[in-house]
Amino acid sequence: MSATETRPDLLAALPGIVAQAIRAVLPALRECRGMAGRLDVAALKAKGIAAPAVLVTRLGCQQDAIYAGPHPTFRLRMAAFILCKDELGLDRDTAAANIAQVLLKLLPGQDWGLPDDLMGAERISEEPLVSAASDKLALALSAVTWEQIVAVSPFPVAEPITPELYVGGAPVEVAP
Repeated sequence: MSATETRPDLLAALPGIVAQAIRAVLPALRECRGMAGRLDVAALKAKGIAAPAVLVTRLGCQQDAIYAGPHPTFRLRMAAFILCKDELGLDRDTAAANIAQVLLKLLPGQDWGLPDDLMGAERISEEPLVSAASDKLALALSAVTWEQIVAVSPFPVAEPITPELYVGGAPVEVAP
């Protein structure tokens, strides 16, 4: 974390920022965007999400640590939901696993180009989300989740330290 002011819209903007980075490494996705809140499988059909898709969201946060100042840090819980349907020559479960593997490679240490606001992604995990609702939609769902540390109050700018050297000893006379 640096001494600069934390981006004021960080929590709202982060899912979209992450989605842009994912889109850059997975350009064949039909949809890749940030969203608010948890994934609702029933609402997917109504929204008409085009698969394969990755939907990125912030699931919440909790206080992590308090540093002198006080400067609390928070642990953000993030998720990338992967949605895939059967494609010609590639079944939906394999497609979802392939996308998850790319994300597992991309995520570790990732600060999304915001090193002044975020620590690198950590505690990354992947989990297939199979449900009766997803089976009814002939959809493979997986979630890749991770955590990132953020300090929403900036740390103060460090004062420059001017080194001074003190040497002890008897005074020396200087000839005129």
